[in-house]
Amino acid sequence: MKTDLTDKALHSEFRQKVEALSGQNLSDCYQCGKCSGGCPVEPFVEVSPTRLIRMVQLGMEEEALNSDSVWHCAGCGTCNGRCPMGIDIVRVKDALRKLTKKIHYKRGSLEAWTFYEAFLDCVRNFGRLTEIGLMGGYNINSGWLMTNVKKAPWYLMRNKLGVSPHTIKRVDRLQRVFKRIEEIEGQ
Repeated sequence: MKTDLTDKALHSEFRQKVEALSGQNLSDCYQCGKCSGGCPVEPFVEVSPTRLIRMVQLGMEEEALNSDSVWHCAGCGTCNGRCPMGIDIVRVKDALRKLTKKIHYKRGSLEAWTFYEAFLDCVRNFGRLTEIGLMGGYNINSGWLMTNVKKAPWYLMRNKLGVSPHTIKRVDRLQRVFKRIEEIEGQ
């Protein structure tokens, strides 16, 4: 892979967007590799955390946003704890997920984003994950309304799937937390 190392690439608009969304200064990363050394998901992805950060540093937008590393991240924070410069790599990957949604890259990444949003919407609305809420939200938002419909009767007959979601007490408190996080992210 041939990479453009001009001044334009090193100060790209893409890099600035990622830094603004994540609140991280990616110039601090000197590619020591400690984040990749501790990542439990790294053996299963094509692009390591170190390489992903380098792609962003070089303004390699398409390669970074199409990376499987963005969607396979467990969010465990091991990379953050190992980084000698204190870069929050999980926040950088969250920023890349947001940009992926806006730009509509690979279909697989959009499916992952749709599932991610359906999961958060379910927790926001009910205070917990419910299968019917997750499946319904995913099917509606993905445009595939009939996904897994053939399997639903089997799950319903065996009481593996509830018809109505259960809501926690005081779900309004959790909704306030979500609202506050959205306000902080908007700043």
